[in-house]
Amino acid sequence: MVNKSAIKGLVPVYFATNRMVTGGPGLELSQISYARSATNTFGYVTVSIPVVHKMGEVETPKTSWFGLRKEAEDDRKHFRIQKLYRLSREEFASAIANPADSMMLFVHGYNVGFSDAAFKAAQIAFDANYKGRVMMYSWPSKGGLLDYDYDRESALYAPDGLFDLLQLIKKEAKVSRIIVIAHSLGSEVLLGALQQAALSQTTLGITELIFAAPDVDRDLYLERANQIKSAAGAVTLYASSTDLALLASMKKAQSTSRMGFVSKSGPTLVPGIETIDVSAVGSEMFALNHSTYSTSRAVLDDIGRIISSSTHLKPPQRTPTLRSMPDDSTATYWMYPY
Repeated sequence: MVNKSAIKGLVPVYFATNRMVTGGPGLELSQISYARSATNTFGYVTVSIPVVHKMGEVETPKTSWFGLRKEAEDDRKHFRIQKLYRLSREEFASAIANPADSMMLFVHGYNVGFSDAAFKAAQIAFDANYKGRVMMYSWPSKGGLLDYDYDRESALYAPDGLFDLLQLIKKEAKVSRIIVIAHSLGSEVLLGALQQAALSQTTLGITELIFAAPDVDRDLYLERANQIKSAAGAVTLYASSTDLALLASMKKAQSTSRMGFVSKSGPTLVPGIETIDVSAVGSEMFALNHSTYSTSRAVLDDIGRIISSSTHLKPPQRTPTLRSMPDDSTATYWMYPY
């Protein structure tokens, strides 16, 4: 039982995952692996937010050099999973059929384990003051900095499961708005699911699509742009010139650019996709700057306005501090001022 004085709040997070899950009908975190499954497992977790939580942070136990010692988990100091349930497909469908104003689906990126994905979904919702239903799709990332190749292969494997979840949401969820946020390699997973929707002429009913630091080849992005735009009522892309993780991805793939990278000539622009350059608010020293969407108060506030508004507002309407580029009359993208 969680001590209520030790936490700032509890965030329920529904989930679907195509990670391999072992064991019987019960569920423990140790049963959820990074191995790949051909089918989705469904469930529900409750994440506690520690009383010491600071906006933009996901506080977890510290590990000493070389991983020799790990700090003990503490409700007061750390994000923790307090409840974890496995649901059948039918139980999951019934649960999400309960009416809600909106639903936010988070698709995590590279180097993210199951628990960390739940923590990040909860952190975004909590820090953005989001009051709707929270959900995540957890694909089989191995959860290690050195496991990029495995994660990229998993991202290519995962679209079937995400497409299945999106169809289930469209069919069963009683919500007025569906918001999908994809980060990093999770954007590759999402693009694959949207392609399946386009090829099968399936309408998913997505209200808002948000891409945060998408680790997707620039040419693939341009090829799929029409599929992206037709899948949602509005699309927002957060990009940066200081994202070291995307720079490393580009070097590894011998690619000229990434969907979420801002080159010297500016971001890759697609008419109808609202692109925001977050370089000015995501340039922390000694940081990868790959998670600015969830660590910067300015960007979290902007995301909060997107996911909590009943109608879509243009970037300068919801965040007046954004600077129109190249100018107000001919804006093709927006940026946070330095």
